Amino acid sequence: MSEAAYQRLWDSSHLILEELLDQEPLLGEAVSERERQSFQYRLSSLYLYYLGLLRRFDTLYDQMVQPQKRRLLRRLLDSVACRVLELKDDLVRADLCETHCLDQVLQDLKLTPADLEVPIPKYFELERSSTLKEREHVLTELLSRLKPEISEGSFPILSRTEAIMLLQKAERARQGRLRAIFMREIRKEEERDRKIWEEGRFKFSQDEAAITIQKVWKGYLQRKRTQQDRRTEMEFIGMLPSASPAGPVGTRSQASLGADVRRLRQAEKEEEFQLAVVKTRDHLREVEGPDTKEKMKEQIRQWFIECHALTGRFPDYPDESLGGSSLIFADKTPEQSFDSETLKMEERKEVEQEIRIQKKAGKKPGKKKKEKDLTPDRPMDSLFEELIVLGLLKKSETVPLKDYVGSPDIHAMAPLIRSILLVGPSGMGKKMLVKAVCTETGANFFDLSPENLQGKYPGKTGGQMLVHVVFKVARYLQPSVIWIGNAEKTFYKRVPKEEEEMDPKRIKKDLTKALRLLSPGDRVILIGTTDRPQVAEMKGLCRTYERILLLPRPDYASRYVLWRHMIEAQGVQGTQHLDISALAKVSDGYTAGCILQAIQAVLTERRLLQLSKRPLLTSEFLGPLAKLDPVYREEEESLKDWYFKTPLGKKRMKLLKDQDAAEEAKLAKEKKKK
Repeated sequence: MSEAAYQRLWDSSHLILEELLDQEPLLGEAVSERERQSFQYRLSSLYLYYLGLLRRFDTLYDQMVQPQKRRLLRRLLDSVACRVLELKDDLVRADLCETHCLDQVLQDLKLTPADLEVPIPKYFELERSSTLKEREHVLTELLSRLKPEISEGSFPILSRTEAIMLLQKAERARQGRLRAIFMREIRKEEERDRKIWEEGRFKFSQDEAAITIQKVWKGYLQRKRTQQDRRTEMEFIGMLPSASPAGPVGTRSQASLGADVRRLRQAEKEEEFQLAVVKTRDHLREVEGPDTKEKMKEQIRQWFIECHALTGRFPDYPDESLGGSSLIFADKTPEQSFDSETLKMEERKEVEQEIRIQKKAGKKPGKKKKEKDLTPDRPMDSLFEELIVLGLLKKSETVPLKDYVGSPDIHAMAPLIRSILLVGPSGMGKKMLVKAVCTETGANFFDLSPENLQGKYPGKTGGQMLVHVVFKVARYLQPSVIWIGNAEKTFYKRVPKEEEEMDPKRIKKDLTKALRLLSPGDRVILIGTTDRPQVAEMKGLCRTYERILLLPRPDYASRYVLWRHMIEAQGVQGTQHLDISALAKVSDGYTAGCILQAIQAVLTERRLLQLSKRPLLTSEFLGPLAKLDPVYREEEESLKDWYFKTPLGKKRMKLLKDQDAAEEAKLAKEKKKK
């Protein structure tokens, strides 16, 4: 796209934003219970419109070259992203649920499900690429130092004689395997010749053998041509995906190359802009500076003359602490009357201050919520290295995700969410979501799982020191993600005997205190994952985790996408012999982790090499899938029952009961009329 095209996109986005701002006051009005549904519809529509604007402004800021326009776009982008998060929070409060069904709104606005995806502003990772690379380099270097120490004692040290004997044993075994394969081939050849002799078959002549080979080869070629023609026809009518992705990939690579070129131009224009700012400032100081200075002097003289003419004396020059000569240019003259309301506000502040001073004499000073620094003398580098050595700060795997926004300005303006709990059966991808958040935001990954804390920071005050150091480093190196796997163990109702030595509850109190000290500007979030929340204390768990997300098992559409995506990720394209729809139906009740395990069990390296000769069949996946345990209905119902006992779940349940009661009353009223 050209600069003019991006300018037109900005103009249309500006018009949409003005229309949305006109609708904002309507949402601020009080809504009765009868109008709740229409209010939710308007809120959902506004949410989708702002999502579209966020996508547009992200594209504009990423691709426009003009530096001053980009500065304005950055403010617009952050503001729209903040508004998206606010509307999401409003949707949760209105619907009393973390997930929302927006199908009707999508249909009315003529949008697709892809428009529901929250785009991640590209600048967040691009503008911090150098910092992220430097941090990753430091982390890799520290981990590389630890590897020799870890691997040093993992293998026994052998003497020279023992090493030679081990090599001889392995070599003899290799030669024996080769000899066995050779003898097997000889026996097969002898068996084949014996069968030919017993059946009375004779060897072909040279001409007969050539004709037979030609017949088989020509038949094979014709079958290949027919199969290719059939596939080409099916691709043409859209019944099969294109087998050669060279075209789309080439188009994508060209578009990506064009975007990279524009980013290089952005850097050049930004450098030119900074140089122009310095030159313009120097030019104004040299050329217009003397004239401006004389004008200011003349205004000051005129002010003195006017004050002397009105009051009969020269006024006092304003003190520098009050603004100095800048007060003279504020268009203030002695004859202006005072503003009574402003005077009241100023005097009210002084009176309140006097009363506050009088009360302090007979009142004990209140406790300030200020964190006590337990490591004031230790530099941040040593704390950073200590957490890496202990395995509390880890290098996160690269997992892309399109559902997280992270910006200093956005976090400062948006509703503050300090902690999230992901609840769902094992294999739902909860930990994968945590890693995806780290990947998309470039966040540091801290592991505070009970299993990982065993034996680290022992003692009575060890838990307090551990939490303090982790949160101190996390705030210093933000954005940071603090992950607690098996989060239910930290809030056990009763610790099992086999886990008493682990002491999983030792950071419970300090964790809650540390979360309260996080301010809106801190880009630190606590994410817990659990598949057994029933064994935890409900009150403590809900007090620590502000948002609780229940991850249900995948439905048919999700399973279809999972099967197709995971099979294609292994290098297999969909064939006529593979029925993805049947696999999606058969795998009802299985999680994404189970589906992935079944695919990996079938698509081994050896099986992938045989695909050209032996096509992949649907039945091959049934055996490995049957060996895995699905999510049973009892387990799913248990998780749902637990969720409806949470504060938000209780409100949701009450809302549903009220709606059912209102619907029954309405039906009863209609029956009476009839």
